[in-house]
Amino acid sequence: MELGVALPQLAGAANLALAVSILALTVARQVGSPRPQYTRSWAFFGLAAVTLLVHASFDLAGSAMSDFSRIAEVATTALLSVGLIFLYGADREGIDRMKDAADRDHLTGLLNLRAFGILAAERLARTLENGGRCAVAMLDLDGFKEVNDSLGHQAGDRMLQLVGSAIRATVRPHDIAARYAGDEFVILLDRCEGDEAKRVCDRIQRSILMLSLAAGRQLTASWGVSAAPHGGTDLRDLIHRADKQLIGVKRAGRNAVSAVAS
Repeated sequence: MELGVALPQLAGAANLALAVSILALTVARQVGSPRPQYTRSWAFFGLAAVTLLVHASFDLAGSAMSDFSRIAEVATTALLSVGLIFLYGADREGIDRMKDAADRDHLTGLLNLRAFGILAAERLARTLENGGRCAVAMLDLDGFKEVNDSLGHQAGDRMLQLVGSAIRATVRPHDIAARYAGDEFVILLDRCEGDEAKRVCDRIQRSILMLSLAAGRQLTASWGVSAAPHGGTDLRDLIHRADKQLIGVKRAGRNAVSAVAS
């Protein structure tokens, strides 16, 4: 057999083996341990295996089928390329989901304190640079220790989840909310004057009360609020001032939103 004849046949045999391997791997991935985010990728890889089988068959059939072999080769390359594009997109989505999960408090779904510190500081600086105003609100649940002690930590966790839901449902789209620690929460109220900040806090307070009553137990919170730029321009300073306001509310009887510290 001449080398010129043998090479296409060898290439055809190699492509045939590769096509069978890709097809087997595709079936195994989708049947054995399917991952929905990769379904489109493996669908294109499976189609590429079929066109590669056709390409290999034409190569084995000899030069008379060379035109059809080239068409199948182009189709295989295109399908593999599309499959890789979808695979890359699915990986990027997975990375984004992991990053989002790393930024979230697992119990309440709000930002964790680390992510809040980064995002809120950036937003605060940008708003103040553009001549806007912001406020920082701190809230602490009233009597939360008694809930944990009398009903158990699972009941306490449900209350924290409820508060997270109330905050997410009530804050404005451009506000940034986080679980601060334990039963404390912090919110950056962006582009917000003092009176408006108090109104937003009052709305969240009512949402917490309404949802907790629907869940069978009344829950209230004490609030401290500080305003920027009059109360400072550093996020940590604003949180500290809001926390001092919150402590004053606790000492005065709880279940209230403080006057805005400026």
